[in-house]
Amino acid sequence: MKKLVLVLFSTILLTACSNTSSNNTENKSSSSKSSITTSKRSKTATPKPNLNKKYPGFKLATIPDNFQGTWYQTDIYSTQARKFIITKHTIMDSVVYQKTDPNLNLSHRSEKDNKTYAGNATMVSFEDKNGSQWLRARGFLDTVDIIYITGTFKGHRCLYLAYSSGDIHSAIFKDRKAALKYRKYDFSQVTNPSN
Repeated sequence: MKKLVLVLFSTILLTACSNTSSNNTENKSSSSKSSITTSKRSKTATPKPNLNKKYPGFKLATIPDNFQGTWYQTDIYSTQARKFIITKHTIMDSVVYQKTDPNLNLSHRSEKDNKTYAGNATMVSFEDKNGSQWLRARGFLDTVDIIYITGTFKGHRCLYLAYSSGDIHSAIFKDRKAALKYRKYDFSQVTNPSN
């Protein structure tokens, strides 16, 4: 009698475990299907930059042609190059503006400025220095510029990247293969972006 109870109990337990296992498999496949659907939706749901948004003291800027296009960036640890897109009025998906009011001073500590200048927007300025064109970009309330400097590196068209001081720290290339080839290069050694 004890053996019969033990066999029945074991059978019930094994049956319950196998049902749970098959339910988990079904749940996994349905959840992965839903996550695939979700990721497809999120890619198409990316909002387009609003080129009509107005900010006091700024106007919509037009980026010069030699900065525009698809560039490729990478880093020392990457095995793939990432696209970096600059259009007529955007850097990646950030709309660019030029300052029109020279007396306008913005503070990231100001609650009013944080409300007024919130959004995906970048303040830019353009200069010619040492035979290269410079595009200075930063968020309205940021304190450090990223500088894109036109140039060539070993025969490849590139934009050198520098911080506010102008010291070059990396480069993005028009050619994906060049970006990967020079991903470990120390660009701080570059002193003349035109060569």
